[in-house]
Amino acid sequence: MSESIKRVVLNGFRYYQVSDSTGILGTFPSVTSVLGDTSDKSGLDSWRNRIGHQKADQIGQDAANRGTVMHRLCEIYLNLPQSMKSKDRLEDTLALARLDDEIDQFDNRAKIVGGMLFYNFIKSNSFDEIKKVIAQERFLWTSRDGGFAGTVDNVSELITGDHAIVDFKTARKPKDEKWIEDYKNQVAAYSVAVWDRMQIKTVTCRIWISNELHIAPQNFRMDSSEMREYYFKFRERLADFYKKNPPIIL
Repeated sequence: MSESIKRVVLNGFRYYQVSDSTGILGTFPSVTSVLGDTSDKSGLDSWRNRIGHQKADQIGQDAANRGTVMHRLCEIYLNLPQSMKSKDRLEDTLALARLDDEIDQFDNRAKIVGGMLFYNFIKSNSFDEIKKVIAQERFLWTSRDGGFAGTVDNVSELITGDHAIVDFKTARKPKDEKWIEDYKNQVAAYSVAVWDRMQIKTVTCRIWISNELHIAPQNFRMDSSEMREYYFKFRERLADFYKKNPPIIL
């Protein structure tokens, strides 16, 4: 049974309304909205106040733009046959990127920096860990624990034979692992939605962070026990979100 997805903004948060031929199945908050609403923003607020909100907004927008370019280049590259030689695959990616409407909307700085961040994955042979791509930019939802939704970057079979969620991130400089708690919550939530929507059991997650200061991306790995631990953490934050923002029925 086919589903239709409608993105809506309610009370300042992003939700996804999921429907099929029988009607509306549910209206679920995005994973990023849940995490954003339940995170400790004291450090971010202090930084914004220190440099000024206008400058902070511009930095945030620049980061989002370069991140979108990097994500799209990863998607194009991984859509190409893995049987291709790496050099040919990269050349085809760059040729397709020049004609890509999603990339073309950004200015040259976003394209250059986003391209550099993508190229870090190429130079470090990060993509060699992926044996077969199962899904990219896949919208997922679940009614479990009240419900949530979002779009996972990549679900793949690794060269080890394990099914994994691979999440691509960008940063200005390398991140300490203690700073990526929300990333871990995010991929753990997606792993549950992957099972509910695709019936694929992902037993590991990869969080790849490409930054502007170092060629080698960071590669944080989660095993199944850590994924389970972080899903329980996410579930607590989802409950907190729903306490402040009761489930919406449209």
